Amino acid sequence: MARLLLIVAMIACISLVVPLRRARSTAGGNPVEHTRVDAEGGISDVTCSGVEMQLKIAASNGTFRLHARDYTRVDISEDVPFQAGEFKPCTELDGKTAKITFVTVEHKTYDGEIQSIEVESEQRR
Repeated sequence: MARLLLIVAMIACISLVVPLRRARSTAGGNPVEHTRVDAEGGISDVTCSGVEMQLKIAASNGTFRLHARDYTRVDISEDVPFQAGEFKPCTELDGKTAKITFVTVEHKTYDGEIQSIEVESEQRR
């Protein structure tokens, strides 16, 4: 009988603690709103480590440090088809002009996560 009471008491304690933990995690603050931003300008400081890429874009709406966790999953296009072969962003993006769509982030060393890149043709510069 004592074991049964002990088990019932433990279940009662657990059922009280779990809702309290959930309440703390949601009451800690409002969810962060991530804003979608388009930036068009010159690309510089392109660095890659495996499939991870970081770059800087100097656009009319600001200078942004951007990140792609896996650049092979980023939609990369050119307003005119690429000259020859596959475009290699790690070696060919630096110095180009592009329109980049990204989602803002907080508490990172960069301003946003890259969603898409549209590389402009050389003639439009």
